[in-house]
This record gives sequence, structure tokens and C-alpha cells, in this order.
Amino acid sequence: GGGVLVGGFGQPDALEPPGLMPEETLEWLFLVDMLNFCFWSDKNSPLFSLQYKGKQWTGYQSLCAGLAKAVERGTLIYRPSFYSDITLDVMRSVFTSSSSASLPLLEERVRILKEAGSVLEEQFHGSVSKLVLSANKSAQKLVQLLAENFGSFHDVSTYKGKSVTFLKRAQIFAADVWSRFGGKDYGEFTDIDSLTMFADYRVPQSLLYFGVLEYSSDLMDRLLLGNHLPVGSEEEAEIRGCSIWGVELIKQKLVEMLKEKGKISNSFSPSFNSILIDYYLWNYAKLHSKEMSPFPIHRTRTIFY
Repeated sequence: GGGVLVGGFGQPDALEPPGLMPEETLEWLFLVDMLNFCFWSDKNSPLFSLQYKGKQWTGYQSLCAGLAKAVERGTLIYRPSFYSDITLDVMRSVFTSSSSASLPLLEERVRILKEAGSVLEEQFHGSVSKLVLSANKSAQKLVQLLAENFGSFHDVSTYKGKSVTFLKRAQIFAADVWSRFGGKDYGEFTDIDSLTMFADYRVPQSLLYFGVLEYSSDLMDRLLLGNHLPVGSEEEAEIRGCSIWGVELIKQKLVEMLKEKGKISNSFSPSFNSILIDYYLWNYAKLHSKEMSPFPIHRTRTIFY
């Protein structure tokens, strides 16, 4: 989840540093999508929180707030040349918590940034824009490039002996570039509607709330207790896989409803897609967190979402 559509299609997110050039905007999006994972806390434990511009930020927004705060202080943390040799001490200073909780998996985030800086330098001349342009306006190609070249984007599980590809953060980067640039320039992709939703822990919560997903009583009890689901477990893969298919079914139903009402023709090429449904469901969960509380997230410590 996450996504820049919070700011509106073709508009910056509220926490994007102002005045970025297009190439710097790509670098910013790449940075936040590299680090966009695992913000939850254990049950009855405080969330990592960060103070910025007079507000307390949690979750994905705490990540953006910490990075934006660093940029405001003159640290060009979105530059690959900066984070290719970033240290744990620098990351600790960027993500100084205003609660008693630290940002989870901080050492993993340092490793991911260093790896990405190295790969960008070796494969794409140190340039995120060259990475995006090398996809030749194909979102699927961009996702493939990320998954093949950057280990932290290679989000693939094994389910009952078969390889299952999710690629949550690779897809969300392509989607964020598309939505931030309004489908133009760097954001022009001829196959953007082929992307799925981004299989994380927040959108499944919305799907559970709306009755699109249904958990067994045993699974529900364990998740309500705050038990972790192991990385690569069958239940984790099932939640993520069924979430993807659930959003595809929602999209199909929406198209049918619009056709019945004469809003679109049979030759309609969707102006909405699984990306927009994902953005809506993710934001819904964040805005209605109290009423969502009887519908648990699944807690899996992972760098992939």
C-alpha cells in the first residue's frame, strides 16, 4: 500500500519535498518505495512515530516524514550517490523516533540502500531516470528490471512447491511513477493496467472488513492475538494471493456495473485499474483504523511489504 495518489493524480504527496526536478522526483519515489515495508508493531506495543511539521506521523507516512525532514535539513538522501555508502548511524539520525519504538528492520533498510546504490551505479550509470527509461514505457518491463537486478525487489514465494510472484514494491514503484507524473513523460506506460494490487498487510485488512476475504476461525483467532505469520508460510501466501484476485474481481464488477449504466462502452479501455482500487482500500484502512480494529492485519516481518 501507500502510494502517491494521496496527493491526487499527477500531484505530489504532502510529504514530498517541494521544488524537486523531474529526475529528483523519480529518485524520491524510488527511495520511499525501496523502504516501504514493515511499519507495524507487536500487539499492545507502541508504533514507531516521527514528529515533523507539528504532527506525529506513523506507518508509511513516518518513513516519508523522516526522509523529508532530512532533505529539509540539506541532506540529499534521495541521491543514489549518497545512500550507496549510507551508515546505520545516519539512518538512526534520520529516523529518530518520537515514541519508545524504533523503525523496524533498520539494519535491513541500510543494506537495501547500499545494494541499490551499487546496482544503479553498475547497471544504470547511477541514474534512476535511466532505469525508468530503459523499460521503454512498459510497466511490466520496469517491474522485471527491478526484480531481476535488485534483491530487495525480488518478492517471490513458494506455495505448495510452486513459485508465486508478488513483486509488491516493484509494482508500486511503477504505479507511483505513473500516478505522480499523471501518466505522462516518465509516467507514461502503455501497459499500466496490467499491474495488480500491491499485496501487503493493510489492503487485505480492508478486503476482510468488506467481506471480500474470509479467514478461518483458527486463523482469525491467531491474528487477533497478534501472532506472527512466518515469512513464506502457506497462510501468508494465501492472504496475499487471494487479495490480488479479490481486487481483480472488484475491478471486473465495477466495469460490469458501469457498462450496465451506460457509463462506458464495450470497447472501453479502463481509466481505472487495480492500482486505483488498491490506493482507495489502503487509504480507507488508514482513515477508518478504529472501526477496522476487529479485522486484524497479518503480521509478517519481511522486507517485501
